[in-house]
Amino acid sequence: MRRVIVTGANGFMGLALTRRLLAEGTTVHAFTGRSHDSLEREAPGAEIHSLHGQPLEAAELVRQIEPEAIFHLATVVAEPRDASGLGALLEANISLGASLLQGASQCRKSPVFVNAGSYWQFDADGSRLPNTLYAATKQAFDELLQYYRRKYRIPAATLILYDTFGETDTRQKLWRRLLTSSAGTDFALSPGEQRIHLVHVDDVVDAFVKAASLLHEEKLEGTHYSVHSLHPLPLRELVESLNAAAGLQLNLKWGALPYPADQKFEPYVGEALPGWSPRVDVLDAMVRYGRNAAMLQEEKAR
Repeated sequence: MRRVIVTGANGFMGLALTRRLLAEGTTVHAFTGRSHDSLEREAPGAEIHSLHGQPLEAAELVRQIEPEAIFHLATVVAEPRDASGLGALLEANISLGASLLQGASQCRKSPVFVNAGSYWQFDADGSRLPNTLYAATKQAFDELLQYYRRKYRIPAATLILYDTFGETDTRQKLWRRLLTSSAGTDFALSPGEQRIHLVHVDDVVDAFVKAASLLHEEKLEGTHYSVHSLHPLPLRELVESLNAAAGLQLNLKWGALPYPADQKFEPYVGEALPGWSPRVDVLDAMVRYGRNAAMLQEEKAR
């Protein structure tokens, strides 16, 4: 691919994808709605377009750029606390994507469109059952995507994503909090019976690149593909293994917290992306990250 658009390029996965594509010699037009200082530093060479508060400008940019592929990863996950928060969520999760599709429909040659979905959109049997407002807006956009796919023959696929991890992840996810806690810390957790599909960011990036390639080759017949781990584990087993393997020495307080009201215990797993499977051993990567974090903490304490 010579020229692509990546939305959410400031985010954890978007930045990883942007850097991968740049390394392969691709011209990357990075769409972001936030400050892009870190993007300029971490992905030099990306052509940055700030769309803060102006998601509908994306359609005109798509027409001007004429990309070969659009990777749509931009999203807002947090539940809104007020009207402003609701507006930001709708802009990122629906309006921006709709604008991208409108622009794609007017290109001389339709770009392939790879969308980031979530297992939160589905019940265990695959029925559409969003469990949060975030998931509901992702599902609403997915309906728009299928409309544009049918009407304008835009080659498109949604990758259903699960829990992700990477050594450069700064999100305050459970894994990061575990790995950066001091030995002896009391760590409150739910009972931990929910099964977790944890996939390394490098494998997720591989899936996006693979999906775009398959769409270009007209080798994808479906519309949704799961980017899941081969061996999902109950949260309790995964955390206990990490605590032991990384030598965290945390006092894990199972059952000290209730399950969230929207907890999914058995995530839906659909058709796997053809030719893709995870290669990174996530537990091993976490252990390495935990040891590096411990060394950094020791150096700071000296």
